[in-house]
Amino acid sequence: MIVSVAIEKGGTGKSQTAVNLSCALVKFHKLKVLVVDLDPQGTASLGFGISPLSTDTNTIYDVLSGRVDPQDAVYSYNDSDLCIMPSNHELAIYGSNEFTTELDNLLSPMSNIFDFIFIDLPPTLGNFTMTSLCLSDSVLIPVNASSSVCIVALLSQLRTIKTTVEAVNSKLSVLGILACMVNNTRICSEVLSWLEDEYPNLLFETKIRQNIKLAESLGLGEPIFDYAPDSYGALDYKNVAGEIMRRVT
Repeated sequence: MIVSVAIEKGGTGKSQTAVNLSCALVKFHKLKVLVVDLDPQGTASLGFGISPLSTDTNTIYDVLSGRVDPQDAVYSYNDSDLCIMPSNHELAIYGSNEFTTELDNLLSPMSNIFDFIFIDLPPTLGNFTMTSLCLSDSVLIPVNASSSVCIVALLSQLRTIKTTVEAVNSKLSVLGILACMVNNTRICSEVLSWLEDEYPNLLFETKIRQNIKLAESLGLGEPIFDYAPDSYGALDYKNVAGEIMRRVT
């Protein structure tokens, strides 16, 4: 299953979710999972300890440019079934009239190897995001529940998905809406109430609580299950992984 992790806003926990959810699916459900970092910022790559500034690592840019084969840009995290195809800043200048075909040629053989492919996307509506949606089976939407601005971003993302379904990819569905950065503030309580009222079937029961360990682990290049396995963040992502398995099986 190819899953785009997408929302048209930064600071929502998108890359954090791609890293830690993929790790949870491997660790607790014994699946093979690939994270494709399609964001030139390379935050998901950093979450696996690969710097987007590295010059000696094969990246998705190298694959798309024809420099290396796809399998030569896939790196196993700690020799496990969790793999990353990293990104770097060069990806920002990539442009091709055949991008949809090129990305499809990259993803199709990988989907025969991995149970899940999570594509971490830029926080903008551009060619990378639209192409990924066209080729995905579903979309996972992380929202920053501590900010009311997330509502506008969520509505915009859902509108984009609806347009994609109607025009290009009829099989595309929303896997779920994941509330991240949940805390005890009034605004967070109001946002959660709105989400529960408007999207009761899409909103995951599990909420990702605001937790400094999650931010630390991403910057230090370790999934939360290695960095702080007893933290709230680890427990929350473990529970989300269980919910996803129930939704797809």
